[in-house]
Amino acid sequence: MDLLEACNRFLVHCEVERKLSPLTIKAYQGDLYRFSSAVGSKYNLCDFSETWIENVVRNWLVDPELKSTTVKRRVACIKSFVRWLFRRKLISFNPFERIHLEIRLPKRLPRNLQTNEIQKLLVVKPESILGKLRKKNQGLPRFEWDRLTARLAIEVLTLTGIRVGELVKIKPQDIDHLLHQIRILGKGNRERQVLFPDLVTTDRLQVYREHAYSRFGAEKRSTLFLNSLGRSANEQYIRRIIRAYANEAQLGRRITPHMLRHTAATQLLEAGLDIRFVQKLLGHASITTTEIYTHVANHALRREISRVNIRKRLEMHR
Repeated sequence: MDLLEACNRFLVHCEVERKLSPLTIKAYQGDLYRFSSAVGSKYNLCDFSETWIENVVRNWLVDPELKSTTVKRRVACIKSFVRWLFRRKLISFNPFERIHLEIRLPKRLPRNLQTNEIQKLLVVKPESILGKLRKKNQGLPRFEWDRLTARLAIEVLTLTGIRVGELVKIKPQDIDHLLHQIRILGKGNRERQVLFPDLVTTDRLQVYREHAYSRFGAEKRSTLFLNSLGRSANEQYIRRIIRAYANEAQLGRRITPHMLRHTAATQLLEAGLDIRFVQKLLGHASITTTEIYTHVANHALRREISRVNIRKRLEMHR
């Protein structure tokens, strides 16, 4: 079997057996294509060697147009591919057991929103958007539907820390209004429950769904969040309306759904929630991924300590 055929079989395995998302499959496809092209796609798996990996990765690392995060992602994909080859006995050994690749990543803190920025985003209540139109006996114009959807999406993302890809998959039946929680289908089709601090958000989502039904006749099996045409909202739509909503709130910088996920994690840690609970809420497979937010919390603590300036307070009373 040549390398290209093996790559294609691995992608089918990822799609059919592992049930990875289309975006992940597309990313794997691109990474494996670049790897096989660099090695030579017609090479036979019998000749598979750690030299293949070392040479390709070395070339990627010296490429000025490639970020170290991109190289690290590509190497992770190759590792997964090689493990699959070894388990299927398509190669006789795992080359990664013989080589050591160290890819240094720049220390970069997640971009999260400050408390005053969150307050600006949440200052408009969903009830006020609907209330103004009820007084006029009007249906909801498309731009107002976008505002309402953006406002609720921001609330859910900020309170739960779910990914935007998880947000657009939520169905009405996934919401438990009694326990005020939502069933989330995460990466690798792993299920988890995310909780709200009270009933306010689930009540608002219920009202949103009722308006969606009266406006579009949306069926129960469709997703919870809909675009202004009554179709299931996709990630691109959510990103666009959140960006527009943030501009309207005059935040002064580009806001993305992933920043809201970072914000949720940081807020929970700063409030004293155990990191293991935050890990479960975010759906991280490893607590190492969650630990990056502790640096953000420490950064905020350092800033507050500098602001309070205890030394000045103490020295004033000498």
